[in-house]
Amino acid sequence: MVAITSCHKDSDDYTTSCEIELILSVEGEMEVIQYSIEMMNLNTRDVVTAAGKTQDVITVSEILRGAYSINIEGVVRYRNADGDVFTQSFRVQSEYVLMVDNDNKIELEMTLMGT
Repeated sequence: MVAITSCHKDSDDYTTSCEIELILSVEGEMEVIQYSIEMMNLNTRDVVTAAGKTQDVITVSEILRGAYSINIEGVVRYRNADGDVFTQSFRVQSEYVLMVDNDNKIELEMTLMGT
């Protein structure tokens, strides 16, 4: 009988998580975002979808490591410097985002619709 041991640590950690910080494209402070997100893994073509509410950060857990395209749509309520409150639809699109670290943090700018 022969015993074989490895000198390196095996890793089966194929998944990761990410925090997507949404950046308002105009001067103002975001109050709430209602969103729908679709992330497609460019290698496997698997699609992850989610929806919810947040103030500025969307957290997605347990996704395969790899390259993704990201599409986010929704409605944002924000307050400008004068204190006026606005509610507008928005869209975010990124064709290529690499997610290979344990905790990925990315910033994406929102495109406000109808401005």
